[in-house]
Amino acid sequence: MGLDLMLSSRAAEKRLWTVLAVSLLVVIVEVIGGIIGRSLALLGDSAHVLTDVLTVGIAIMTVRLGRRPHTPKRTFGYHRAEIFAALVNGSTLIAVALVIIYQAYLRLLQPPSVQASLVLAVASLGLLGNLVMAGLLAPSRKASLNVRGAFLHAVGDTLSSLAVIISSLVIMFTGYNWIDPLVAALIGILIIRSAYGLVRDSTNILLEATPKQLELEKVAESIQSIAGVKGVHDLHVWTITSGLYALSGHLIVETESISEGSLIVERVEARLKEQFGIEHATLQLEKESLERIQAEDAGL
Repeated sequence: MGLDLMLSSRAAEKRLWTVLAVSLLVVIVEVIGGIIGRSLALLGDSAHVLTDVLTVGIAIMTVRLGRRPHTPKRTFGYHRAEIFAALVNGSTLIAVALVIIYQAYLRLLQPPSVQASLVLAVASLGLLGNLVMAGLLAPSRKASLNVRGAFLHAVGDTLSSLAVIISSLVIMFTGYNWIDPLVAALIGILIIRSAYGLVRDSTNILLEATPKQLELEKVAESIQSIAGVKGVHDLHVWTITSGLYALSGHLIVETESISEGSLIVERVEARLKEQFGIEHATLQLEKESLERIQAEDAGL
């Protein structure tokens, strides 16, 4: 793991530990408030926050695993543990959202009686805790899919707390208990929308798809613009873990010198790192005419 990624990993872990403590506190407060106030909505929100505890716990574990050294059996270390956990987190978010929507449907059929004043007070404390969690995770969410998953959980909980607050106010002033499940259903839809992107990105990484911010054609053009490179083929770019990209390919060069060929490879690697952020490149040199390769690609 590079120095920048190592420092980013340690910074993310410190934030995750703080978020874990805050989320546990929110769960305890909401469970007590839900039991005393006989509020199913508040208990449901506490269950939602409990998924944060599990998510952050998994995130801490995978961030630590990602720093473990490579071994002969695991030549890329444990970096993919983060991506697998991100997929689990996104899938869990979707499952939780579907449960929320289903429970909202049942409550619309028979709206429960809510102790609005108590729910308002406890949900306000929950909102404060969720805002703290989201704020702590926001700076690191782009550096790691796993932290992004925890951030999305926190955002979902913030929306959930807001919904509980709004619905409790409506119930206090109007007595319309049906507003609570209606808002909950809307939150479930928003959570699914956010979680879908996380599941999509982690699935693409596990399938070793080309990173979405990179265009293979532009990478090939950049490589071919380097002096000494006459062509490139069998080019593959994939993501090992968040922010860590790898590339393999065959370079067609016109040189008889091994030392000159090594210099060409070094120039290509420097260009890939500077322009595209690709730090791991495996390049094979070939001394063949470009016309032959083009003919083979065209099936001639």
